[in-house]
Amino acid sequence: MDQDRPHTGSSGNFSGHVAGKRGLPACVENTARRATDRYKIRVNPLRIIESSRLPGFFFCTGSSSRNYSRSQTGTVLVMVLWVLSLLTLLGGYFAFDARIRRNLGQNALTDLKGREMVRSLLLTLSTRLAPRGIDKSDALEQGLFVVDGTLYSVTIGGENLSFLLQDENGKLDLNKSSETDIRDAVRGLLGKYSLEKADTVVDGLLDWKDRDKLVRLNGAEDDVYQDRMPPYYPANAPFRMVDELLLVNGVDREIFFGPVRWSPADAEYGEDNGEAEWLGGLRDLFTVYNRSGKVMAENAPLPLRELLSRKGGEGTSRYGVVLLKVWIDNRFYQVYWRPGRGKKKFAVIHWKEGGFTHAPGNPT
Repeated sequence: MDQDRPHTGSSGNFSGHVAGKRGLPACVENTARRATDRYKIRVNPLRIIESSRLPGFFFCTGSSSRNYSRSQTGTVLVMVLWVLSLLTLLGGYFAFDARIRRNLGQNALTDLKGREMVRSLLLTLSTRLAPRGIDKSDALEQGLFVVDGTLYSVTIGGENLSFLLQDENGKLDLNKSSETDIRDAVRGLLGKYSLEKADTVVDGLLDWKDRDKLVRLNGAEDDVYQDRMPPYYPANAPFRMVDELLLVNGVDREIFFGPVRWSPADAEYGEDNGEAEWLGGLRDLFTVYNRSGKVMAENAPLPLRELLSRKGGEGTSRYGVVLLKVWIDNRFYQVYWRPGRGKKKFAVIHWKEGGFTHAPGNPT
């Protein structure tokens, strides 16, 4: 009786197939009949259903074709995922490359606009410099710019910029000024902190530019600079630019760039009264463009002005090299230039971009 009952286990689902006489699928009975005719043995159709190894079962139920189709589908899915991954990587690379190129182009355009704005400002300043000795309020009424470090604000091409002008003849020349003046200026700026520190800076400065290998009391020569990383040698030659001071023994960025607090009370008593009248660094006191070596006290920074008032200042009546400092957004420009005459409005001596970006004080 059990042999005649159809098997309904997990061997397969025969819904949709035509049933035979005994309620079995017609394909199962046909398979049993073909096996009996071929192998001369009687095959029970129920055994075909119970065995999953007979080809007739797979042929009848369609499981073989379904398994093969599923295998193909999995392979295609993996290939599609790989292709999508590669396309994603390629898309990300080209997007990153395009962003870099856009930023480079934007930076180049911004730099070009900034330089042209500074050149436009130079053309304006070359015809609007206030003569020496003029009162600042009178110069402002006449639309003239005073070369004394006053901070101005103007608009050029729709862009706001701040700038100031410094007379290089109002600074001590690192190559032309006397050792006494240099030492007095550095001691006046740093003396309230440490006279030893000030003497280290001065002796290092003098040893840097002299041509011998003799070391001053607080100076430095080859052995000191060779111990640094990376090692280097002192120039043993005149300074070519003020930034060279950063290489001198004893000079750090705080002393060079500032802000170092200074007031007349500090210079006289060596005490910090908490109310600094001047904030600056060594770069604001020294230059390499004062060829005469004589300081124009009228346009000198406050510490030098105080020093010269005690010594009796001296200077020239004509502008030499003028330093223009310009701030445009987060960009900073320094231009050393000489006012010209006639058709030649000005001559650029040294152009520098970068560095500290914040304009001091409130612009006029």
